[in-house]
Amino acid sequence: MNNILFAILAIVIVVFIWFWITDPRRNVGEMSGTIEAITVQPSTNGHVGSDRTAMIRLADGTLVQASVVTPMHVRSGQRAKVLVSEQMLSGTRTYEVVEAADTR
Repeated sequence: MNNILFAILAIVIVVFIWFWITDPRRNVGEMSGTIEAITVQPSTNGHVGSDRTAMIRLADGTLVQASVVTPMHVRSGQRAKVLVSEQMLSGTRTYEVVEAADTR
C-alpha cells in the first residue's frame, strides 16, 4: 500500500514540475483596444534594448497592462491588436501588443 501511495505522489510531483518548467499556455484570442500610455524600462532578461509596457483600454472598457512585442514604434492614442494567452494551471492571463496603427 505504501509503495502505491509513494508512486502516485511521485507521479503528481513529476507532472507538477513538468508543468512548471514548460509553462503551458493556451491562446485565448485577439482583442483590440486603444493605447493609453507607454512605459519603457531597461531590459531585465538580457536582450539589448528596453522592455516596453502599454496600458490598453479594451472595447469593453477594461484597462489591461500589455507587454509590447512588436518592434514598431507605438504611442498613446493608437489602436492596438492584443494577443491574449492564459496559463493552464493558474488561469492568469497575459496580454501582448502585436500590432499598432493610428486611429482613423
